[in-house]
Amino acid sequence: MRQPSVITLCILLMFVLLSCAKDNNPVSEPVPDQTDGRMTIVNDEVKLNERVTERNVAVAVDSIPGLGKVSGTVAFSMTLVAEIAPPVVNGQTILATSVSLDGQFAYISYNVRGETFRGGVDIVQVKGSKTAIRSEVLFNDTKVSSAYIDRNTSRLYLAEASGNPTFDYPATVEKLQISGNKLSLAGSIRRVLTSYVATSIISAGGSVYATTGNTGGLYTLTQDSLKIVRTVPLADVRWVDYDAASQTLAAVQGGGRLFAVTPSTGAQGVSYSFAGTGIPESKSTVQVIGGKALIAAGDGGVKLVNLANGNLVGSIARTIVSGLDPSLSVTNAASATGRYIYISNGEAGVYVAQASQNLEDNSGNAAIPLTVLGKLRFSNQQSVNHVAFDGSTLVIASGLGGVKVVTVNF
Repeated sequence: MRQPSVITLCILLMFVLLSCAKDNNPVSEPVPDQTDGRMTIVNDEVKLNERVTERNVAVAVDSIPGLGKVSGTVAFSMTLVAEIAPPVVNGQTILATSVSLDGQFAYISYNVRGETFRGGVDIVQVKGSKTAIRSEVLFNDTKVSSAYIDRNTSRLYLAEASGNPTFDYPATVEKLQISGNKLSLAGSIRRVLTSYVATSIISAGGSVYATTGNTGGLYTLTQDSLKIVRTVPLADVRWVDYDAASQTLAAVQGGGRLFAVTPSTGAQGVSYSFAGTGIPESKSTVQVIGGKALIAAGDGGVKLVNLANGNLVGSIARTIVSGLDPSLSVTNAASATGRYIYISNGEAGVYVAQASQNLEDNSGNAAIPLTVLGKLRFSNQQSVNHVAFDGSTLVIASGLGGVKVVTVNF
C-alpha cells in the first residue's frame, strides 16, 4: 500500500493544530430573526455583539472608613472583561434589571421605569475566550423583571408586567423555547397572574414558581403550559429561590417577612420576621444556601437567616454614603458562593463581603460573622440593580449603564 508522503503528513499536522487553536466560543450557526409584532427575537450575533465592549481592567476594592480594610488586601483578584450596552426598543433605551447565571451563560432581563411597557432578555455567553451575546428577545408591550433558564427542558421563563389592556392584571409569566442557545417564537406561552407585576420566577423540582407584587402571592405553575396549580397569598412578595439539596423554597416579602416551605411535603410553610424590606414595592432578593436564607433586605442591609427556625445568624448593616440620599443606597440584591458575598446597593455601588465560613455548609444556629471587604471600583459607576456570582464570574446589572462582566480569581 502506498505510504503518505512527508509533505502530506505535514499538511495534516498543520490542519490539526489550526483546528485545536480555534476560538472556543465562536459565532453560532446563523439562525433567522423572528417577530410576531409583540416580541422580536434577534439571533444575528454580528449585530448583537456591536453592543459588547471587551475590557481587560483590574478591579480594585476600595476601603471604607471604619472597616479596617484597605484596597488591595483581598485574597483574590478581579478583572473587568466586558461591558454590554443596553438594548433599545422603539427608540427607548431599556434598563438591565436582573441576572441569572447558569453554566457558561448569563440571562439578563431589561425593563423601563414608569407606565411605559418595554423590555427584553439577553442570552450572553460569559465564559470562554470572550463575552458574546448569543440571542435576544425584545418586547414592545412588556417589562421583564427577571429570567430563569431550565436546562433540563431548554425553556426560558420570564417574570413580567404586560401593557395589554385586555388582561385582568398586568402581572404575567411567559415561557420561551431555546435551541442551541437561540430563542424561538415556537411554543411560547403567557399566563396572567394577579397584581401589577411578576417580580421573580424559577423552575425547580418539576414546577415553576413565581412571585407577584403587593397584591399577589407565590404561584406554583406547571412547566409546560404554565397552568396555575397553587397560590399562596403573600403581601408584597419580591423574590423566590429554591435549593435542590434541602428541597427548600424561600420567598422574601416587604415588611420584613420570609416565607419558607418544602413543596414536596405538601406542607403549608412557615413565615419568619426580620428587620428590613421596609420600603414598599421596592426590590429585594433571597438566595437559599446551606440551609440559610441570604436576604438583600433593602433598608435592612443583608440578613442571613437559619431556615429551620428563622434565627438570624449573620448580618451586614445598610450602606450609608455621605452626600447620597439614603433612599438611593438600599440593598437590592446579594449573591454568594463559598465564603464570598457580592452585594448591590443601588447608587452606592457593588460591595464584597467575606463570611467566617463556607456559606454552603449547613451550620444550624451557629453565628456567622460577615465582614465587608470594600467597594468595587469602576471608572463609570452607575446605579446597580442586581448582581450574580457563581464562584468565578460576577455579572452586574447596572440599569441604563447596561451590564458588567467580571472574572474572579482566587
